[in-house]
Amino acid sequence: MLKKRASRARYLSMKNSRYLIVVGALVAVAGLMFLYNGKDWLVRNAVVKAVEDATGVSVRLGSLRIELTQADGFIKDFRMGNPKGFSRDDLLSVGTGKVTLDIGSVTGSVIRIKTVQMEKVAILFEGSGNKNNMTALEAQVNERSARPEGAKETKSKKYRIDSFVLKDVKLDVRMPGIVKVGNLDLGDIRISNLGGQNGATASEIAGRVSNEISSRAKSAVIKNMVKLAEQMGMDVSKIADGLGLPTGVLNDAAGFLQNLFK
Repeated sequence: MLKKRASRARYLSMKNSRYLIVVGALVAVAGLMFLYNGKDWLVRNAVVKAVEDATGVSVRLGSLRIELTQADGFIKDFRMGNPKGFSRDDLLSVGTGKVTLDIGSVTGSVIRIKTVQMEKVAILFEGSGNKNNMTALEAQVNERSARPEGAKETKSKKYRIDSFVLKDVKLDVRMPGIVKVGNLDLGDIRISNLGGQNGATASEIAGRVSNEISSRAKSAVIKNMVKLAEQMGMDVSKIADGLGLPTGVLNDAAGFLQNLFK
């Protein structure tokens, strides 16, 4: 009788162990499936948070799809809002984008991204009461980048982007009380070696890209003051103030043109 009980106990123990192994395997498979199917959602949220942390403006990303076997990522409908004090229109919108990874770097200390290419890109330059949204964005990015790094930021993953391109960028220029909108073609905005050899956090890279966009937009507006005044039906002598640009900008532009045709 004792032998039968001992034998049955061993049988139940082995049976329970097999059940535990099966259950453990199922849990592991379920976990992998969750990570695989949820990776797009996780990365999408990480991108949105990184840009919001760097800029202080609202960010929306319609969709992000990752194809690990091809080392590619695809985004649709990326939008970055205006700083406070300006309209609710988007400061930056991107229709589609493609990201190509160096898949071999994913497990390293610095993730290398070979290319980022964004298309159907629109930027809004908005003046309001002797200020503009680009200068406001720069101020927010610079203030945030000057903050001391927290423990989490110090341990954040580092990235390096070889080539970042915004293709065929369109710039709208607006001002409160002026119905007509100014339009400029900025061509391609190209940035190389983002993050440097040692890499940078996603927020640091987002801040660098934001400042480059702001700088290019302001430069284009300054160089095209006369054209914009005609498009918007304004007196060229008043447009600089209305767009929140330094009062000497128009004089500098006029001096440049005079010297050019001497």
